[in-house]
Amino acid sequence: MVMAKVFLRKYIREIEGQVDHGQQDEAIAHCRHILRKYPKHLDTYRMLGKAYLEARRYNEATDIFHRLLMAVPDDFVAHVGMSIINDVQQNMDAAIWHMERAFEVQPSNSAIQSEMQRLYSRRDGVEPPKIRLTRGALSHMYVQGELYPQAISEISGVLVEDAGRQDMQVLLARAYFHAGQKGESGEICSQLIRRYPYCLDANRVLVELLPGEEDTEKAQVYRARVNELDPYAAFVTGSIFRSEDVPDEAVSIDHLEWDGQPVEIDADWDSSLGIG
Repeated sequence: MVMAKVFLRKYIREIEGQVDHGQQDEAIAHCRHILRKYPKHLDTYRMLGKAYLEARRYNEATDIFHRLLMAVPDDFVAHVGMSIINDVQQNMDAAIWHMERAFEVQPSNSAIQSEMQRLYSRRDGVEPPKIRLTRGALSHMYVQGELYPQAISEISGVLVEDAGRQDMQVLLARAYFHAGQKGESGEICSQLIRRYPYCLDANRVLVELLPGEEDTEKAQVYRARVNELDPYAAFVTGSIFRSEDVPDEAVSIDHLEWDGQPVEIDADWDSSLGIG
């Protein structure tokens, strides 16, 4: 049977609708089908993690969210998902930690603020009247507002307190890059990819930094990784950061005709193909 073609982004939106309407088994099957062709596609990871979470398949959801956070350490969906899982499993400190990271990414999100108040109340017995902005939240706000010197100052303060914050290291690299401090940005990104070779923003920054240099082989490696994580990036004509400007129709995939059966992924997806 010949499968119909569908734009990849449209397919992801379709799967999101299935997750929202409780069709988790079908959503999981479609995600696994996409991962056969694009085994590191980040948007598919997000949908698969959400579907596993809604299906209460917490071990599978945890695996997917951990993989996602290795590539995008400040991923909002993954942090919210991990907070929910840890809350269910009575691990309050981890539940709060992940929800705090989600709050830093979206500090004005009232649902996240309410969830943080609930979690603090469960842990401490007292619900705080208001969730205060953290340095991490300010850092994200400054980067989003293109106030890079302020962002660099705040992020540096966070890293003094907790040098292991991968999400802040990536944010600092982005802030340095957009502030024109390319050397500082490149150094951080080079360190990041030694430990997290598929860190999306580290690879994107290095793609932008290397074209004018002789080391084109490394640039090709970084670009190939970005394309694996985001197939639309292969069709960018300007900055590698602008893949959202690429039209939906640039990337197509066969649409699975689901027959109610699970979809198998290659055995090596767990190690060599998938993120992680």
